[in-house]
Amino acid sequence: MSAYGLTVRSSSQLNNQLYEVVVASNEVRNNQKIRILLPLDYTTDNNNNRRYPVLYLLHGSFGGAEDWTILGRAQSICGNASLITVMPNGDPFGFYTNWILPGNSTPQNWLTFHMEQLVPWIDFNLRTVARKQGRAIAGLSMGGFGAIHYAEFYPDRFIYAVSFSGALDLLNKDIQNVILNLIMIDDSPSLIGPFGYPNASSIDANGWFIYDPITHAKDLRSTMVALYTGNTGTLESILRNSSYYLRDTLVSLNISIHFNDYENGQSIENDCDGAHTWSCWNAALIDVFPRIMAILQQDL
Repeated sequence: MSAYGLTVRSSSQLNNQLYEVVVASNEVRNNQKIRILLPLDYTTDNNNNRRYPVLYLLHGSFGGAEDWTILGRAQSICGNASLITVMPNGDPFGFYTNWILPGNSTPQNWLTFHMEQLVPWIDFNLRTVARKQGRAIAGLSMGGFGAIHYAEFYPDRFIYAVSFSGALDLLNKDIQNVILNLIMIDDSPSLIGPFGYPNASSIDANGWFIYDPITHAKDLRSTMVALYTGNTGTLESILRNSSYYLRDTLVSLNISIHFNDYENGQSIENDCDGAHTWSCWNAALIDVFPRIMAILQQDL
């Protein structure tokens, strides 16, 4: 049902648990897919008053809403739990921000779309545990940044936040170069929309500072945090340093954290070789999933 600024364009059932809803919003361009995985007993449980916690899974750059169920193993990992799993589109390069420089791509208000529209829309349409203790969020790479960033900007929304190979230090020049170079025009780095220019003199125009997870680490004080990283390949190594930096920052603030540097994949197995790949993100989700479920509250 349309609500909270989202207009439902279509909905379809992809299998016995997985649904795809297409919505429109004034906050972002074009129609947006949302994949929703319902627990096995959601439609068969005689207790129609039962409410379920929600896990939001965010995709990485170049990806979309379908990634966690096509490239990822979200259904086999999460499908047997008493849990609703929501996998929204965040655009291949949306970076889960309200863009500093949207230019001709306006509107690009991904933070508003997800946090002010999608989350209450999910609670409105499904039998959720509609409070902080009933929500968790996790994501990979760009989505790992998004998960931590959303938990910081909305500390009353998620009880657990997880980053898999996330870009967690936006003031790091190597990470800035990785992001800027995701789109090239005339051989020049061109992805300036989400964060603006790194050398912007005005704080209000410098999204690298505004959205930096390290800068806002103190806002994770009431949230359980888990960080996962490997050490294989140049990109994973760059992002690994940012995971360590956030870990050390949280420890200095006396904020508890679960940290897993699985290096070449040995500690999480499941074909993970420590690289920036789906085999490791699936393995990391398998590893952290019992921790998430142990914290999330159920309403029976």
